[in-house]
Amino acid sequence: MSRWLAGRPRLIGLVVTMLCLLGLSSYFNMARQEDPSFPYRAALLTVIYPGADAESIERLVLRPLSDELLQVDEVNYFTANARNGVALITLQLRDVIYDTDSAWDRVRQAMQRAELEMPDGIQRMSLDDRLIDIPAVVLALRGDASLVTLSQEAERLKRAMMDIPALSRIEVDGQADEQITIALRDSDLQRFGVSRNQLISRLSERNQVLPGGFVSVAEQRLSLLPNSEFVSLDELALTQIGLPDGSSVSLSALADIWRGPVEPYQPRAWFASEQAVMLSLIPRRGQLDAVAFGQAVRQRLQELRGEFAPLEIDEVYFQPDLVVERLDSLERSLLGSVLIIVGVVLLGMGWRMGLLVASMLPLVVLISLGIYNLGGGILHQIAVTGIVISLGVLIDNAIVMVENIQHRLSSGQPRAEAAQDAIKEMAGPLGASTATTLAAFTPLLLSKGATADFTRGIPVMIMLTLTISYLMAVTACALLASKLLHPGQRAQGRWMQWLSGLLAEASRRAPGLLVLMGAVMVVLSVGMSPWLQTQFFPNADRPLVIAELYLPVGSDQSHTMAVASEVEGWLLQRDDVQRIDRFAGYAGPSFYYNLMRAPESPHRARLVIHTRDLASTRTIMDELREYSLQQHPSLELVTSILGQGPPRLAPVEVRLYHVDEQQRHAAAEQVFAALRSVEGTADVRHDIDLGVPAIKVRVDDAQAERFGLSRADVARNLFGRSLGARVELYRQEREPIPMVLRTPEGTQQDIRQLASGLIISPQGNAVPLSALASLEPVWETASIRQRNGVRVTTVSANLQPGFAFSQVQEALQQHLGENPLPAGTRLEYGGDSEGSGDANSALATTAPVGILLLLFFLLWQFNSFRRVGIILLTVPLAAVGVVPGLVLTGSPFGFQSMLGVIALVGIVVNNAIVLIDLIDQRLASGASVADAVAEAVQRRTRPILLTTATTVAGLLPLALSSSTLWPPMAWAIISGLLASTFLTLLVIPALCRLTLKPVGVPNQS
Repeated sequence: MSRWLAGRPRLIGLVVTMLCLLGLSSYFNMARQEDPSFPYRAALLTVIYPGADAESIERLVLRPLSDELLQVDEVNYFTANARNGVALITLQLRDVIYDTDSAWDRVRQAMQRAELEMPDGIQRMSLDDRLIDIPAVVLALRGDASLVTLSQEAERLKRAMMDIPALSRIEVDGQADEQITIALRDSDLQRFGVSRNQLISRLSERNQVLPGGFVSVAEQRLSLLPNSEFVSLDELALTQIGLPDGSSVSLSALADIWRGPVEPYQPRAWFASEQAVMLSLIPRRGQLDAVAFGQAVRQRLQELRGEFAPLEIDEVYFQPDLVVERLDSLERSLLGSVLIIVGVVLLGMGWRMGLLVASMLPLVVLISLGIYNLGGGILHQIAVTGIVISLGVLIDNAIVMVENIQHRLSSGQPRAEAAQDAIKEMAGPLGASTATTLAAFTPLLLSKGATADFTRGIPVMIMLTLTISYLMAVTACALLASKLLHPGQRAQGRWMQWLSGLLAEASRRAPGLLVLMGAVMVVLSVGMSPWLQTQFFPNADRPLVIAELYLPVGSDQSHTMAVASEVEGWLLQRDDVQRIDRFAGYAGPSFYYNLMRAPESPHRARLVIHTRDLASTRTIMDELREYSLQQHPSLELVTSILGQGPPRLAPVEVRLYHVDEQQRHAAAEQVFAALRSVEGTADVRHDIDLGVPAIKVRVDDAQAERFGLSRADVARNLFGRSLGARVELYRQEREPIPMVLRTPEGTQQDIRQLASGLIISPQGNAVPLSALASLEPVWETASIRQRNGVRVTTVSANLQPGFAFSQVQEALQQHLGENPLPAGTRLEYGGDSEGSGDANSALATTAPVGILLLLFFLLWQFNSFRRVGIILLTVPLAAVGVVPGLVLTGSPFGFQSMLGVIALVGIVVNNAIVLIDLIDQRLASGASVADAVAEAVQRRTRPILLTTATTVAGLLPLALSSSTLWPPMAWAIISGLLASTFLTLLVIPALCRLTLKPVGVPNQS
């Protein structure tokens, strides 16, 4: 094979050129996104059961649903919240599920089975399995005082943009749907003796779409169009209502009629303190070029803005700009890494050898991009980071190959023979070293779950570039080196010869001392672990503060809107606040992949605070907490900045279970108090149900029977007086508008008005409610929370800067050890603790595959357990640098740092492989162990140091970047590699001197 490769330079040149052109074309045309997308593993199941209280919802809705959902194997867990009239169930599929459509179909089948056991009266049961869709663009339409007008124009704008390429759907939020209110006056109903049921029946008869047929006149068909439905509000007002005496009056004599927004309030939105309607543009998934999508959206908006003037269309969130910014930043890091690596190679190898090795960088990257694109890859920050990490490693093969050929040419071999022999000699060791690195990344590649899905681009790109770099080293690089290098060129400079000689002499003089020194340094570095901070994923580097406002459950949305407006006004007085987006009644659009979506609720609001810079976010959060505590003590405020990694409720989350409600609440109060006393926590809260005030209407059946009324009549009357009864649809607009029958005051009437409200009996008699029923104030359950069908209470907390979830969790465990929870209480940790555990478990599941492959390739190459053991000892040597490096740089140890450690394993193992392989070659030629080790150290010092230097230099731009995601990983590799490289050149030769035997001497391996 080596002879065949050495004899096909034109073929190899053609293949490399075509693949490079493919990569160049791919770079300019491949899809670009900021982050990877996740499978649809989350969904929200909503069940509407009007009139049922929370306990009835739990008993009649959640119980049959839970029984069926627990039998769906694909479901990992589900949480439920039973509230007055509604059940909200959030479902999460297992991490190993990627065919999510089939899984959700089985969930829908379970819903159908559960529905058979539910009572009549269930109004709606729906499953939203596209919960994690993130809008690429969020627009705000503003500029009119009428929210109804804005809503109509927003719908028109939506229709005008529906055909944008790659658009999946547009969601409209903050709009005001319309209703036609028919506000009945009790006094006039009593005077004329008309009941609500009579009115409903008459309006239904009068507003129907009925055909009139046609007639044929003079060979022409003429359609007959009867006026069987309302065509205007005036016509509705003139509708004749029959009276008991046979006469009639117009509807306007009995009621006031107007057209306006739906009551009660729907969720509302404000942009820059001005009322607005939000349009969220959600693109299709898969091969989406977010940058091209953004350009198409802006081009369409430029065409439409004139048509919608004087209304303003603002870009609230525009992810394509962030994609460009993120990728440009990483590409600058990539270019900086390349330039630094080229400089290091030129300095360490001379200009001729250096240029030859450096030329492999663009060739490997371009070919890798081309193949990545052909395989459906998307260029996002994870993939680009994978390329940056691999830069310094991928030229390792080229360095060793060029060094080998230069050594052969300097020894007098002909060029063709030097290339052929070098390929023959190095194909095995380089293949083994590359394969071991690939084996190190195999667990990451095979791992499953949200964390693995987020970071999978790193092992994919590293494994792809390393494979390409190996193929290039044994083909194009070897052929170019044999053509371009000069036989008389010195392989190493004087200072490198001096250093390699010094290292060889050190291993000869005191091998046992060097091994002992390495062991002591490993122990000392591990001993620094208590000073190491832990963190699952870091926060994002966007200057945004997310403020969640929760008023007491049962608060009216008008009060929520007023409080949110007051908090926004206080914030806008600050110089470090640039803009605020306000949402009331819901959480607003989920413009970031890590931002959890939440169902609508009148007692919640969200403020998205755009700050001057990232440093201002912490000050704003601290002072906002203080302001809320002083000015709004009943407000539960939760502030945070955007995070990285899989979504979660909070960094610290404690779930408590107990069969007894009071005991569970007592345990939650104890954990709540303990967390508040722990240093480093912020925004500690719990979801203990405190209940809500209500009015119990107790009907006297005997009195009701006297007037020919029933409990159902009273209930329908109450609903009609407050929220209103929907009687018909006004069908003259693009969207049908409901007609609602109610009192003029609606939900704003006081208790005395409610008690004196009249109910018209079937006989036409007006009976006040107080004559039939008593009104009693009561305190009812507001919500019931479950997890997997069992009641649960959750205590959660955010973290102060510089603190990790593990520190808080350890302090809490210590407190609970001294003050145990009530007997029978079960405690679970969620948040970052659960996410980190799941990610580590997923890695542990696939780690045996990586270890098996690593051992397989090492044994394939060396066929010696002793040599494999020596090589694997380089892994703990890397710890000498990782722990101190992270501690000194202030970088936390989390999942990103673990990625760095995995990359580090492959690199340091490679160094040992090329060193021991040369030792074996010298031993096979008859050299003594001392001479073989000395020659291997002298010849491999420069390639190993160059690999280290290029890797470290290539990662420096990433380590020094402003990103919060990648520096911990970069510092873990840099510090670990610096320490392990020198220890490898000292400890591994020393171990070889102590354990290896010359050829011909029995060697138990």
